[in-house]
Amino acid sequence: MNKSTYLSYLLALIKTKSYSDEMIEKIDELKDCLYNKRIDLDKKMGELFSFELKEKIKAYSWQEQVNLNDPESFGKFLTNLRNHIKNMPVVTIKVAFNPDDEIVKEVCNWFVENFGKNVLVDLVYDKNLIAGAVIIFNESSKDFSLKKKIEEKYGQEEWRSLVLKTRQKSQSQITNSIPKSNGHSSEPIIQTA
Repeated sequence: MNKSTYLSYLLALIKTKSYSDEMIEKIDELKDCLYNKRIDLDKKMGELFSFELKEKIKAYSWQEQVNLNDPESFGKFLTNLRNHIKNMPVVTIKVAFNPDDEIVKEVCNWFVENFGKNVLVDLVYDKNLIAGAVIIFNESSKDFSLKKKIEEKYGQEEWRSLVLKTRQKSQSQITNSIPKSNGHSSEPIIQTA
């Protein structure tokens, strides 16, 4: 296997921007332990990383001919690995809902299949969107949201006015649906069959 394959296998396990940030913190924590003789580095790696990730790191270090018991060479290796993770391309996708893990996994897999390399996906909930998504990659942004389509059709000011009126109407309906107590304590409503 060539060197980039070991690194690719390792980087393929890191799919999201938040996980990459977490990985960088864990690599930094491991680096802080390198010169402490009382810490078993293999055990520490097991505490910080999943079994699969730990094994991929060890395989990549073996390929790079890094002695894990030499703090200086292992430190350089970890700095190099940290830089590879830090320099992975990031795709930010703003969506109108909080995505679950399954959606994150599907989006990550789509980018690997269609983009041809590992990218970090940063799925961001944006309450201002109405369906669709805004995709930001390589400092370019494409807005595929329904909000954008509506703003294009009706104009931004007209759209804001419509949203404000709808929110006010919705709020007044909520306020009017609350029973008035006329100064008396309200009794709970109990439904009987």
